[in-house]
Amino acid sequence: MKHRELKPLEIILPFLLSLIAGSASGIGGLIVLLFGEIEERLLGFLMGFAGGVMLIISFLELFVEALTLLSHLEATVAFTTGALLMMVIDLTIPHMETGRWETNIANPRMLKTGLMVAIGISLHNFPEGLVVSAGYTHMPKLGLLIAVMICLHNIPEGIATTTPLIAAGVGRRRAAGIALFSGMTEPIGALAGSFLLSTMGGTGHIIGWGLGLAAGVMTYITVDELIPVAHEYSTVTNKHLISTGLLTGMIFGHLLSVVLNV
Repeated sequence: MKHRELKPLEIILPFLLSLIAGSASGIGGLIVLLFGEIEERLLGFLMGFAGGVMLIISFLELFVEALTLLSHLEATVAFTTGALLMMVIDLTIPHMETGRWETNIANPRMLKTGLMVAIGISLHNFPEGLVVSAGYTHMPKLGLLIAVMICLHNIPEGIATTTPLIAAGVGRRRAAGIALFSGMTEPIGALAGSFLLSTMGGTGHIIGWGLGLAAGVMTYITVDELIPVAHEYSTVTNKHLISTGLLTGMIFGHLLSVVLNV
């Protein structure tokens, strides 16, 4: 297939979309800074909602679009590779999953400063920028849709990140700053994605692999972090709020696709 160089706007606009999406983590931190701890039932619903949006867009848009450019087997391999890549990152890089401390973060001093937490979460957010870049290169409206989806994911994630940091003794402003900083690797990821797509040719086949990988990445984030953490924030008596949030998010994802005509 013919090599295609990406146009400047195909690099700049995904970067800006990822910058906005990444900044949404800081909005979550700012909410905690201004209003204090968010009610657990509400946070559980919001995490479920974000998970529903991400799942529907991952399969309805990313994977389906990958199928238009790849064989079903290739799209499945790309999806699996994306999910496994996130699993490897998840298992090898110490970080705080939103809402809970992992056992491999054991240094009290590092917990106090929040440095390890910030670095770990930032590295986990990096692939989300790649997702925006792959989506935008294939179809600008798809890139916008993915950026909106990541915004909706990052706001409750910022809340769930800031709250335990404050509880661990990190200053309120510093905790909110960590939440904001953690999302700033997403625009870097978008630039890296644009560079890789351009270097590898920017052909439909390459973009198809990027979309399949993106679908796997987003699905793993949802099933490994968003939904489990949503349950951590909800008691048995209000667990149906998570299911309600999940279904509401899926319906919202469908409607968003209709509105953007993706």
